[in-house]
Formats: sequence, C-alpha cells, structure tokens
Amino acid sequence: MQTLIIYDNEGYIISQMSGDVREPVGIPFIWVEVPEGKRIVSVNPETGTPVYEDLPRSETEILKEQIDALNIAMAQMLGM
Repeated sequence: MQTLIIYDNEGYIISQMSGDVREPVGIPFIWVEVPEGKRIVSVNPETGTPVYEDLPRSETEILKEQIDALNIAMAQMLGM
C-alpha cells in the first residue's frame, strides 16, 4: 500500500498516512511503498528518498528461534 510521507527541510518525518488522502501543497512529501520488514526513519531532503531501517524482531520470533534451537539440541542428545 502506498504511504504518503510529509517531511521537513531536515528530513524529519512530520506525518505518515495511507489510503485516500490529499497531497499537501507547498510542503515536501513523497509517496512510498514500504518494504516488508522495514520502516521509514527519515527522508533524505536533498534527494527526496526515504531512509529505511529493519524492524526489530518480535518477541514471538525470538521465542520461536529459541524453541527450534532447543528442539535440535534435544534431538541431537537423543541420537535422532
């Protein structure tokens, strides 16, 4: 889904909106498609390109990885 990003002259994001929204007049903005697993932290004011960072892993994802590692360790201990 396209997201409207309104930012200031330093690249600080003032607002993020999706859906049927009116484009602003007289202030900088861009439309972007945010990749999965990323979030926009600012906009490069010289180029008008978004600056992304990875989303932190959720607690659920961390726990699933730990469970998988424990299951593998148990299977190795039992000679499976």
